[in-house]
Amino acid sequence: MFRKHKWLFIVLTIASLVFFIFIASCRKVKAPDFEADYDVIIIGGGLGGLSAAAHLAKNDLKVLLLEQHHKVGGCSTNFKRGDFVFETALHEMAGGGPRVEDGDLKQLMTLCGVYDKVKTYQLPDLYRSIYPGVDITLPPTWEGWDNTLKERWPEESEGIDKFHRLCTDFTVEFMSLSNLFRYGSFRTFTVKMQVPIKQRLFFEWQSKTLEDLMDECFEDERLKAVVSQFWVYYGAPVKDQSAIIMLIANDTYLNEGPVHVMGTSQNLANAYAESIEEMGGTVKTGTLVTEIIIEDGIAKGVKTEFGDVYTARYIVANTDPYQLIYKLIGQDNLPKKYVEKVSGMKVANSLFGVYLGLNIDLKKLGYDDTEIFYNTSLDSTLVYENMMKGNFKEGASTLTIYSNYGDPIYAPKGKSVVVLHSYCDYNIWPKDKEEYQKMKEEKAWELINLAANAIPEIKEKRYIEEMEILTPVTINEFTLNHGGVIYGFYLDVNQWQKIPIRTPIDNVFIASNWTELFHGFGSVQINGWMANRLIMDIEGLEYE
Repeated sequence: MFRKHKWLFIVLTIASLVFFIFIASCRKVKAPDFEADYDVIIIGGGLGGLSAAAHLAKNDLKVLLLEQHHKVGGCSTNFKRGDFVFETALHEMAGGGPRVEDGDLKQLMTLCGVYDKVKTYQLPDLYRSIYPGVDITLPPTWEGWDNTLKERWPEESEGIDKFHRLCTDFTVEFMSLSNLFRYGSFRTFTVKMQVPIKQRLFFEWQSKTLEDLMDECFEDERLKAVVSQFWVYYGAPVKDQSAIIMLIANDTYLNEGPVHVMGTSQNLANAYAESIEEMGGTVKTGTLVTEIIIEDGIAKGVKTEFGDVYTARYIVANTDPYQLIYKLIGQDNLPKKYVEKVSGMKVANSLFGVYLGLNIDLKKLGYDDTEIFYNTSLDSTLVYENMMKGNFKEGASTLTIYSNYGDPIYAPKGKSVVVLHSYCDYNIWPKDKEEYQKMKEEKAWELINLAANAIPEIKEKRYIEEMEILTPVTINEFTLNHGGVIYGFYLDVNQWQKIPIRTPIDNVFIASNWTELFHGFGSVQINGWMANRLIMDIEGLEYE
């Protein structure tokens, strides 16, 4: 009798739980019905904000985008020094290129009228990887990738094929969940309950690291290092980094090709701004938003540094969550649980960089590369820790030879542009201006001397016509990103989902490198579209 009552109690408890989840999911967010100047205000003109604004304007919503800098783009921008034009941050974009007609990013860029405004082109190689004992260049297609690795490591052919299959099959499963962000809690719960059956690979690998993935497929430590080389693009070292981003990004790069934008990524940002205005939206630069106005638990508009107030029914913040919580909204206007969750998450790294304009033609000297990774060790954790401490001589560096991209904008004939990047922690930089400047110069030459192991000519002062140095402090100044962080949260197995685009305030959304889909130039444009899609759902709108 007791056992019968016990099972009845369990069944009733489960039924009650499901009922309450279902009731909670039935709460439908109502479209705000108050009068306002705009339907949507977008705070920040990086690619996430530009993408959100363009898609919203495409759907006949009245939008206002406010950007604190004198031009849009955020990290998607350029600058000129003497005869040279420097791309600020974009090395290679995964997706959006001409090779695949139905690529997701390409489709989204086309939808809002941006794709035809820019010319994207595929780079000739994916990357050249240099480690102690190995120097190899990998092609930008799966066939070329597989064949090159098998030629160098024939004994690992089976593992190379396995890695290819895992990337391809995992991406298909992951994309089958691509609309999960739109679901209510009950539907999300039921879909996730079916994942172990319907998306078995995803279920297996969502809690595994990049190190687990390398160990699953390969034996040779040098091969593991070469295949996982893009960890330097994604943030966390191999032992910490979620396997998910490598599985998906590698498949995207090798299916759709590594692409760049003719005329630098500033052209992409400008194309978005142009599309927004063509569709009736408004873009204001040089306008810093200092407050999101909250009344009765919902956002009513924004206030700028000049004291101007603009009202809107929705707000999309293309910012980091710390700005949103502590500066724009105020933590007292948000649930304590949300604030604690965000503040408890680990942030990723910032960057240190050196931009070099050279009076020599590197291509004529035999350097055909576009992207080189120079690593001092096979141990990515050791390399990461050295870089974050500013010990660049024992770290790693990317060397991007933009003058080899086939775009004449970067350098005049006979000259070259090379950009060096390494990871760095904002907190190592002194507050004193003189100390800061001294350290900046010293670390620039430390990074140049490291990269000169791949291209000796770059350390010759007689060849350097222009030099500009980037620190985390610079990034913080121009983007306002917390700690100069450009990658958002640290992508380990516990944080690969980052934070939702939805916020606890029904009509406020956040779309940036800190939300949902990983990070990078392609992903953040998709995040902007996702914010637009959520607002459209509330409004009951569909694309034409």
